[in-house]
Amino acid sequence: MPAQELDYLKKNVARKFLRILLLIISVVFFSTIGIMIIEKWSFFDALWHVIITISTVGYGEIHPLTEAGRIFTMIIIVIAFSVYAYGASTIAYMVFEGDLKKYLALKRLEKMISQMKNHTIVCGLGRTGLAAVQELHKEHIPFVVIEKDHEKINKILETFHNIRYIVGDATNDEILMKAGIKSAANLIITTSNDSDNLFITLSAKNLNPRVKVVARASEESSIPKLKMAGADEVISPNTIGGIRMASIAIRPNVVSFLDIVTQHGEIDLRLEEVKIPDDSPVHGKLLKDVQIPQKTGVIVIGIKREDGSFILNPVSTTMLLKGDTIIIIGTTEQFEKLKKLISGEDS
Repeated sequence: MPAQELDYLKKNVARKFLRILLLIISVVFFSTIGIMIIEKWSFFDALWHVIITISTVGYGEIHPLTEAGRIFTMIIIVIAFSVYAYGASTIAYMVFEGDLKKYLALKRLEKMISQMKNHTIVCGLGRTGLAAVQELHKEHIPFVVIEKDHEKINKILETFHNIRYIVGDATNDEILMKAGIKSAANLIITTSNDSDNLFITLSAKNLNPRVKVVARASEESSIPKLKMAGADEVISPNTIGGIRMASIAIRPNVVSFLDIVTQHGEIDLRLEEVKIPDDSPVHGKLLKDVQIPQKTGVIVIGIKREDGSFILNPVSTTMLLKGDTIIIIGTTEQFEKLKKLISGEDS
């Protein structure tokens, strides 16, 4: 959470507790002065009488009370119990509904976010950001949302009750740090303001040069600027939307198939990737020798080499190397089998 929000809640809770404490001290002080004046007692005797009276300890009177003293003592009891009732109701509200509950919840959320590693940060909760959050949630990928509009956060919490979020401006380095940018694996920037996206990209890459940044560009002219700022990928929703509309009109069956493998429709078919680790038993072997389709059932449609080059529709004599990323189509079960095969767990 932003430091400002936590500080506000902390100060508000402290202020309410201080108000209750001051009320109690005031009752004790003025009651003690009143007893001293009415009964002509010493300050200590009067204070002792007031304390045992409002605390209901019931040790008995240390000196006989006059009628005026008894009336004043009754008034003390009524005022003290009114203060107790006010204090108890205020504390109960803070614990169960008010600022104390919110403060403890925000501190707990802040602690959970600080412990996250290799997670994804989503900046912005517009339509693009919401779609990204839905996909990450569906894939069970740990993520943190940064959004400065509290209403958008409240709205998404109605659907995703346990998401981790920060209410704040992602252009602020402090907010990125609180989201765990230094330990994050990915940063998805979806705000509609290209200038903000550029600034966030620069800040993120400065704080963590290893983080993969996927940024949105509303204007085509912003794409090269975002890439110069360090964005690994730049997406233009308008361009993608236009291409998709044309594709649906020209080749509807191809688009329907891609929807199945990219959006996880009713058919359990996925377009996935798996990276070959350094200690993988498949390193240095040919595709035909590893027998990926026969052992797992997936279809290998491409291989991305460690140098960034792609091999589309690799042939059986293609050699697999550590650092390669294999791109496949298959079911969830088949994909899990492939991961075990690549890591050597099934041997």
